Amino acid sequence: MASNDGPDERAPGVPSLLGRWHLLRADRALDFAPGVTMEFRPGGRLLYAFEVGDQRQVLQLVYRVEDNVLHTEHPDTTHEVAAVFAFGPGDVLIFDFGGTNAWFIRELPADAGLGHRDG
Repeated sequence: MASNDGPDERAPGVPSLLGRWHLLRADRALDFAPGVTMEFRPGGRLLYAFEVGDQRQVLQLVYRVEDNVLHTEHPDTTHEVAAVFAFGPGDVLIFDFGGTNAWFIRELPADAGLGHRDG
């Protein structure tokens, strides 16, 4: 079991949840709001953001990982959400919420993966 001190410490070569992920698509039954992003930070902190009208809402959650299950919770409540996750081709993060799925893609840092050409 992982703790909040190191919720996503994985063996070398195993993808990490850390970083910002954008919703690519989700099964209709999940009813995700537009513009969903999840930013997994060290120490078990998760920023869950989405759009409501012309406003961006950000929820500060806590998370932990146990095997391939992500557990999230709002610190002011006792309601926990759990989802099985896996990494698919192309570093796609797939969540399974009891048979309904959501696919997220990792946001690369602004300067990552951009080749610089002189001339």
